[in-house]
Amino acid sequence: MREKVTALVLLLVLGFYSATIGWRGVELVRDGRPVPVLLGLAVILVPVVVVVAMVPLLLLARDGARMMEQARERGAEGDWGRELERAEASRVARDRGAEQRHYRAAVRAWRAGRPR
Repeated sequence: MREKVTALVLLLVLGFYSATIGWRGVELVRDGRPVPVLLGLAVILVPVVVVVAMVPLLLLARDGARMMEQARERGAEGDWGRELERAEASRVARDRGAEQRHYRAAVRAWRAGRPR
């Protein structure tokens, strides 16, 4: 649940940024001079780049939640189950980097193993 709230807050912040600063980018583009136009395009493109960067993270969070739900219901099995065990061992050892690597590997293995 915390992840969903965090994602929602980030999307709201992005929307607020786009609405409050995006109009200034449009005004800079309308100026017509090369430097303001380039600056205006940069200001307009920042939210686009952020969305493009966030989409894979949102998909990872969505699929990770589904994977964990399946693990709770039926147990973790196969490659993704082993990766989840490694992620948990890394969490206990307080190795956040390894935990994230194994968790992402578990999600990738879970995605590969589910029917299309």
